[in-house]
Formats: sequence, structure tokens, C-alpha cells
Amino acid sequence: MSSVADRQPSLSSALPRRGVCHLTGATSDQLSILLDPLPAGLPVVIRYRMQAAPSASAVIYDVLCRLTQVAVDLFPAWLPDGDAVESGGVNLDRAVVRMLAKQHAANSEHFAPFLLAVAESAVDGHIETRQFPAEVQALGLSRILAAAYQRDAAVLLATSGDFSDDEQRSAATAFEWLSNHGRFGVWLADHALPAIDRFPTVVAGLAESGAESTPPDDGSWSPAVVEYPAPIGKPHPGSAAEQLLERHLAACEWAAGRMWNTLHHGHPLAPPTRVDLMWEGERCVVEIDGADHRAAGKYADDRRRDNVLVLDAFAVLRFTNEEVIDDPQRVLGTIEKLLTSRRQLKGILL
Repeated sequence: MSSVADRQPSLSSALPRRGVCHLTGATSDQLSILLDPLPAGLPVVIRYRMQAAPSASAVIYDVLCRLTQVAVDLFPAWLPDGDAVESGGVNLDRAVVRMLAKQHAANSEHFAPFLLAVAESAVDGHIETRQFPAEVQALGLSRILAAAYQRDAAVLLATSGDFSDDEQRSAATAFEWLSNHGRFGVWLADHALPAIDRFPTVVAGLAESGAESTPPDDGSWSPAVVEYPAPIGKPHPGSAAEQLLERHLAACEWAAGRMWNTLHHGHPLAPPTRVDLMWEGERCVVEIDGADHRAAGKYADDRRRDNVLVLDAFAVLRFTNEEVIDDPQRVLGTIEKLLTSRRQLKGILL
């Protein structure tokens, strides 16, 4: 009988951290599933869907703008002691983050003025980094994004639409620039830029998974231009539903002990499972699903994760984004009922 680890596909840790390559052996959707949670030994992977490529400079500008917003959204994950920033007024917050950013830059490879600018942007909500040369932005962002996930590098998983040969050449030039100046790796997936043959081809190294993913066909799902992993311990900055639910839970005494986007280590031979929201002591898990979870690959992966958790004595609740946003009180009531019942039975169960 095969172990759980044998049945779980894996990615090769030998995938390149630098340079541009065509990635085969897995679709971008398969990779998104297999990179959640991010396996040990791999760089952090940011998924980027090109919308247009009128020129190389336009692609570079678009990537830098979007990654700057990601860095701001991820604050304070990349700034040591950044959690000390409290809402005591913007001026006070700016003073604290300036001090922390200066201290961090003095003991790292970060360029202090750029790190300060991104940290201040995160505090006051107004991004002020375009005064820096593109080269400074690219290198600074790659370092910030890698630090946010405690990884040694950042990679763009890039996909594209049906681009003309000229657009493909523009995009290729842009990605080479980002790799050279920002030290990003760029993985071209889903047959992106097929007219460009100067980049090496790398096989993802997947076990046979069958984790094909197709979007729901009801028009309810439109993929984001940029997707990034959930930071451990926080609601995902890109999820309005997770952010809203946390605001409600923060006002409930019964919600104490919750952990957002945490890893559950079950069987010692199995890979960890990331869960959206967990009460470990009560062995309760809450998952918040967007429309993309109705895609075949993610739907199957959700069932696999649920089975792993249930076999480890967890109760699992699933809500859609729409349920959380449209009726948060009902969602809160359901969670409270589950937690109450598990707490009442805890002595018996244990």
C-alpha cells in the first residue's frame, strides 16, 4: 500500500531561481495547487498573467506596479518587528516603521531608502516608490517578496494570452530585464510566448497527478492578474472575505485561539496541509472558497485536504466568499456552534 506522501505529487527543488525558462510538465493551475503550501526548498512563486505587451518598458512598469502593491499588502510580514506598528496615528506609525526599516536595512542587503518608502506606503496607503529607478525597484521588490515568505528568491510564474510575435518579443525582453536587474526567476507556463525559442525548457518534475484544473464555465470566475501565497498567520491580504471574517471574529470572545493560514502536520510522511482558519485545540477548521475552487483541480484537491483533516479528527466547515460577505452573522453563528460543541466534548474526545 502506498503512503500518503507517495500519492501526493511534488515539485523538483532543482527548478531555477534565476533566468527565464519555458516550464513544461505542469499547467499553471496544477502548479498553483502544488505550491499551496509552498514546499521547502523552493522560492516564493508569484503568478502573473500578462494582459498586453505593447513594449518591454510597459510590461516592466506593469510588473513593478503590481508587485509593489503585493509588497504593501504583505506588510509587515517582511519587516522584522513590524507587528509593533499600531494605529496610533499615521505620523506615529510612520516614525515606527522608519526606525524598524532603517534597522533592518543596516543588517541586510536591502537598500534603506527603498525599504523605507515601501514600509511608509504600507502605513499611509499611498504608494510612493516611483521616484526610484526601475532597477532599484526591481531588486528591492524581489528581496522584499522573498523575505515575506522567508525564502531565498522570488519567481514570477508568467502566463500570456494570444499575443502577436512582436508582443511576445516585448514580453521576453521585459522578463530578461527583470531577471537581470531584479534577480527574479521567470517561469513561462501554459505555453506562454511560444514564438520565443532562446529560453531553455525545464520540466517541472511532477509525479503523475491528474490534477488538471479547468475554470468554472458559468462566467463567475475571472482570474486575477497577480496571485500570491497566503502569509502564514494572517488573513490573505487579497481576500476580502477573509479580511471581513477576521474583523468580525476579532470582536468575539469565543473566537480566541484562532490561527489564520497555518500549516497542519498530520502523518509524518505526508506533506503539510495549509488551512485558511484553524482552532487547533478544538480541532476545527474553516475554509473560505472563491469561485476558483469550483475548478476541477481545486475541487479535487479540496476533497483530498478535507479527508486528511477528517482522518486526523478535525471538523471542517466550508463557506464561499459570497456567504461570508453577504451574511457574515450566519457564518459566525455556524462557527460558534461548532466551537461550542467541540469544547463541550473536548474532555470526552480526549
